[in-house]
Amino acid sequence: MITWNYRVFHDDDGEYVIREVFYADDGTILGCTAHAVEPIGRTLEELGQSIDEFKAALTLPLLTLQDMPAPTSTVEERLMQRRVSTAEARALLGLDDSESAPPTAEAPRTRKAS
Repeated sequence: MITWNYRVFHDDDGEYVIREVFYADDGTILGCTAHAVEPIGRTLEELGQSIDEFKAALTLPLLTLQDMPAPTSTVEERLMQRRVSTAEARALLGLDDSESAPPTAEAPRTRKAS
């Protein structure tokens, strides 16, 4: 199970920012968010909890982007990975193509009035 927390980073430009850091089961760092994050909440209570989690990050050792592991693949390599077409996905899921066929003049889609 991947876990995460907030950590303070000292960036190359000298600024301190907070990022989310992700960990493997054994506690090793897998990576972090590319950009700094900010506290957020749907209620004042949630916002306060988010701020408390940010404060907890201040008690942990500082990190830098150089502390993060190197990516295992480049963006280009990830983009080139095999993709599945809609038809292949439907076949893999065992869905009947006739149920989702686009409407035609002979068989238009209908919707029940509410």
